[in-house]
Order: sequence, then C-alpha cells, then structure tokens
Amino acid sequence: MLKKTLSLSVMAFTLLLLEAALFAEIRPEKIHVADGKKNQIYLHNGLIIGGDKAVDSTIIQDIRRATNRDFERIVIDLEGSKNGEPLSIQRPSYFQVAIAPEERRLTITFWGKPKLSFHPAKVLAAFHRSAVIQSIQLLPQLENDSWTFAFELKSENPVEVFELSHPVRVIIDIQRKKK
Repeated sequence: MLKKTLSLSVMAFTLLLLEAALFAEIRPEKIHVADGKKNQIYLHNGLIIGGDKAVDSTIIQDIRRATNRDFERIVIDLEGSKNGEPLSIQRPSYFQVAIAPEERRLTITFWGKPKLSFHPAKVLAAFHRSAVIQSIQLLPQLENDSWTFAFELKSENPVEVFELSHPVRVIIDIQRKKK
C-alpha cells in the first residue's frame, strides 16, 4: 500500500513539474494571433490562437493536405451547427496551435463543442506520404467542449497559421527546408 501511495505521489509530482514547465515556456511574446490571410510570417515556436469564442458548436468536416514548392499545407475544413443541423459561420470556433520545435510537434485544439465528421482512416492515409509530417495523432475526444490532435514532424520546420472564411477553414503551412 505504501509503495502504491508513493508511486502515485511521484506521478502527481512529475505531472505538476511537467505542467509548470509547459506553462513557463508560454510567455506573452510567444502568443500570436492567426491572421485572416496568408502573410508569409513563419514561426519556429510558440502558441497561435484564432477563431471566435462565440462559436459554440462546430463540425470538423475534414483534415487534408496539399503540397507546394515551399511548404506543405494542412487544411482543416469546418462548419457550424445548431441542434445537429448545418449553420453558416463566419469564422472557426476558438482554436490553438502549439508549436513545440524541441519535440517536433504541432498540437491543435478546437473548442466550441466540436463534432468530428471525417473518416479517420482517410485522414491518416492522406498524410502517409508527407515530406514534412512523420505522423498524425487523432486523439480520442475526451471532453464535449474541445478536441485535440497532433502532428509529429520529421524536423523542426517553421509554421504559419491563418483562417479563411467562405468556406470556413484553418490553414497550417509548414515550411519546407531549403536545399
């Protein structure tokens, strides 16, 4: 019993240290707001926020990729909903994109009670041949108010995030390494 209690205490302490380290790295100068258009400003680390906190019900329709000579593009297609019916929205629900270059990871979280309406196998297959993305982790939706997923990158690539309307999308451009 003492071993189990000690083990749980060590785990709790480790989680607290990890949490403190994560929040210590997010300083105000590392928080950026996503633009409404592409502007060629790529970031190496930090947190990018965007969307509208008033959008309280959204459908993530698809997560897809496209290649370009200078970057690889991730497109997240969104739609609003009310009582299960599609609803026109002008902006995505509130979202955050955390860039962690030391871990070569992008972590994306959407709020606004997101409903997932895409085919996971299709999304995973679309990223299989990516030049910059090692893997995509479509995590289980543990809470009704938010959903988080992550991209593991092959190297430390700078990222640009912006949002578009008509149709509503969040765009993540991952810059390719110059040869």
